[in-house]
Amino acid sequence: MSFFIPFVLAALATMATASAVPQELSKRATTSCTTPSGPGFCSTTSSPCTGGTYIAGHCPGASNIQCCVASCSPPSGKGVCEPTANACSGTYYAGFCPGPADIQCCAPSGGGTGSGSLGVDISTTPTASFWTCAAANFKVVALQGYIQGCARGGAVKAGFTQNYAAAKAAGVQRIDAYMFPCTGTQDTGVACKSPAAQIKEFLDVVDANSMAISNYWFDIEPTSTANGGACNAWNLGAAANAQLARDWVAALKATGRKWGIYANGNQWTSMFATRATDIGSDLPLWAVQFDRKPGVNTVTTFMGGWKTAAAKQYNLDTTACGGSVDLDSFL
Repeated sequence: MSFFIPFVLAALATMATASAVPQELSKRATTSCTTPSGPGFCSTTSSPCTGGTYIAGHCPGASNIQCCVASCSPPSGKGVCEPTANACSGTYYAGFCPGPADIQCCAPSGGGTGSGSLGVDISTTPTASFWTCAAANFKVVALQGYIQGCARGGAVKAGFTQNYAAAKAAGVQRIDAYMFPCTGTQDTGVACKSPAAQIKEFLDVVDANSMAISNYWFDIEPTSTANGGACNAWNLGAAANAQLARDWVAALKATGRKWGIYANGNQWTSMFATRATDIGSDLPLWAVQFDRKPGVNTVTTFMGGWKTAAAKQYNLDTTACGGSVDLDSFL
């Protein structure tokens, strides 16, 4: 009996000490902090501070407990990552910040300004949790379905069917898809497949998997291996580029599906003779205008005969719902 009591007391002490460690770490992980760079939350530097940076000297505890000051970009506009215990002058949005579940994005309330539905486009294969968040926060998701694939002359994007199935299962309201095709002379020596062949390869996968794609988009943008790109695009010279683009547009229309053109007006003259070169302005335009202002009606940069847009990509290479995305508005 005398041996049993000390043993029990020692065991209880060990259990109390062990349980205290996670509680303290949890407390530190959700402690708010204030720095000259803005508000944040205290966390161990071994955890990622995605979208921000660690700043020392503003948190209690060991030297590796520092203040993660991170920005975030939910649909309503730019915000900061904070513990939900703090007062937020706008609204807290989940899924846009690093750290534990109670670290959320404090950003302006509402769904953004301007016309159109909020959406994202993705070229990666995100985790399962991304899709639940995306379905709750965005009405449109545009999936990359076809890539330059310069070693093969064009190729269906790996993960396309997986992303579609995940978006569908999560309840995403509208799923679009886009092609970023092979369009130039390649260092690999492999010629690009014809427009008709690339389109057929893409649509065969769509049809074989019974995908309900709302809108299809054709991506026109220059790339160069000389500038670090994986492939070359639209490097045939202004006249040949324009003819190839018109060939593509004719082939897109021949499918009978709802196609539009994704393009950046500021890149137009690097591919074609002038900003006014028209390769298919009767198709809807998904305009790239990196000003962080949602709303299709806020597009002011036009080219190629377009005077209105059907979609706008307004924030590039950002993070939403824990995944790498671009932010968009779609009509």
